[in-house]
Amino acid sequence: MTNVIELMPEANGAKLVRPCYRVYDHPITLDGEKLRPGVWFHGIRRDGEGSEVPINEWLCGPLHVDAVTRAEGNGADYGRLLRFRNLDNRWLTWAMPGDLLAGRPEGILSVLFGMGLEIDYQRRAQVPRYIAGQHPKQRVTAATATGWHGPELFITPTGNIGKGEAIYQAESAADGDYGKAGTLDGWRESIGALLPGNPLLQLGIGTALAGPLLYHLGIHTGGGFHLLWDSSNGKTTVVQCAASAWGHGAYFALKWNATANGLEGIAAVRNDCLLALDELGQADPRYVGDVVYSVADGIGKQRAGRSSAARKVRRWRVMMLSSGEITLETKMAEAGKRVRAGQEVRLVTVSAGRAFGAWDALHGHPTGASFSDALKKASTTHYGHAGPAFVLALIDSGELGDLPAMLEAIKAHFNAEPGQPERVAERFAIVALALELAAGLGVLPLEKGEGTRSMVELFNGWRAGRGEGPSEDRQILKAIADFIDRHGSSRFQSIKNYMDGDEMRDRAGWLEDRPEEDRLYLFTSGGLEEATKGFDLARVVRALDSVGAIAKRDAGRAQASTRLPGESKPKKLYAINPACLEPDG
Repeated sequence: MTNVIELMPEANGAKLVRPCYRVYDHPITLDGEKLRPGVWFHGIRRDGEGSEVPINEWLCGPLHVDAVTRAEGNGADYGRLLRFRNLDNRWLTWAMPGDLLAGRPEGILSVLFGMGLEIDYQRRAQVPRYIAGQHPKQRVTAATATGWHGPELFITPTGNIGKGEAIYQAESAADGDYGKAGTLDGWRESIGALLPGNPLLQLGIGTALAGPLLYHLGIHTGGGFHLLWDSSNGKTTVVQCAASAWGHGAYFALKWNATANGLEGIAAVRNDCLLALDELGQADPRYVGDVVYSVADGIGKQRAGRSSAARKVRRWRVMMLSSGEITLETKMAEAGKRVRAGQEVRLVTVSAGRAFGAWDALHGHPTGASFSDALKKASTTHYGHAGPAFVLALIDSGELGDLPAMLEAIKAHFNAEPGQPERVAERFAIVALALELAAGLGVLPLEKGEGTRSMVELFNGWRAGRGEGPSEDRQILKAIADFIDRHGSSRFQSIKNYMDGDEMRDRAGWLEDRPEEDRLYLFTSGGLEEATKGFDLARVVRALDSVGAIAKRDAGRAQASTRLPGESKPKKLYAINPACLEPDG
């Protein structure tokens, strides 16, 4: 008996060299035996007398290994292109990563079972062995990430858009909730037609279409917006309508309660697209800040493989759209964490309170609730068309190389000072660009200029609600004010009564009452560090100086030398006037 394993051609008259695998798309007769369609193992066994007896074992339905897949240029990410007929008599393909062959067979079998390939359960372990033994000559370019692959090819798990040859290769055959139903015209009539006069709906749809622009704009990171308002006002509907540009409105939009690793995996499948997340209140407060950084910056955690060698880090570019009844700051505070300016800039909070819930124009509907209901129904009836249609129209337009100049022209409409406001303005401008392009290309029924005006309005609203200056300043000043409110009488001792009172536990400083002037809180260094945990003292002093909150100080120092009754040496204390900590102080 030999160890030759080969795939014989599909011809009844072909000579078998046993043992071998052979695949038949139709029933055949072999040596007088009728064989059903599928992959067969033609082997040899010895009978009780030592003679060789041919055996034929059916492994699974028709399954062809058509090509070897590999990533373009880097000589890595090899795999196999499988083509098979499932239980519904449909021919399906799966570009299977080659490293699955290095593990247990369950990794391959679970996908094939899930896609409907009929497999003999007793012989299931032979199916990966059959796949590994095939050596097709054809080579196909594999894409291990969705999104742009070159200037004119955009790949999703469900198919390619544009010009170029490549196939999406992944460990799972799941489509990442990309999908289609209804028609593009139906989507335009039921969702697109309701965009005029509704800035928040424009923000949602524009964010969904902005993801494909990042690559051609030379922007390597993402970010997005968080819609904030009370429950049942329509903000979730905005998120679902945005999701409907690429998939089912209720399924393409996820919940914030997904794990950090799970969100990384989804973000990788949504590369150059939209990551829609609902109900921030359900997020884990311990990790939500890190998730915002990771998703917006487009890089996953470094992980080790089975051999302890570093795995390839997942990367992506996505636009985010979130909703919830609380802010990121409030959610992180549940775990005793403080939101950072970088997180605020990456996920920009936008007030979702408008004239009728989240809406300004009801387009003939009697109430905001009925308007929301109509949009929700539309997002699960007509979906998955607007995003691909927008990408295809962009490719056909020949304007992809002009996008950076177009963005600069739109940014001129935003009167944003340098720093954080400028970064936020750019994100609103990218959404405005997506809206203007989609309107000009006939994807959205929106008048020229309305998308830009709406995004400028929302940006100005964000800036007005945020206040002036860096967001770290506001966080620091608020932290000190809150500390004084909580501990003013229990951890600050009056200088006047210093010698008369009992020793104070956990003292954070002293009180100084001044005739006809505001009371001062004299913080120790430890007390001020505790009040502003997470910020270094030099940064705290800059924030205090920005509002003139340090009432007195020694020359060249932020502290004032203060002599307490009965003390031989003066103490260095931060003399803070709490009246200056208020936003209008």
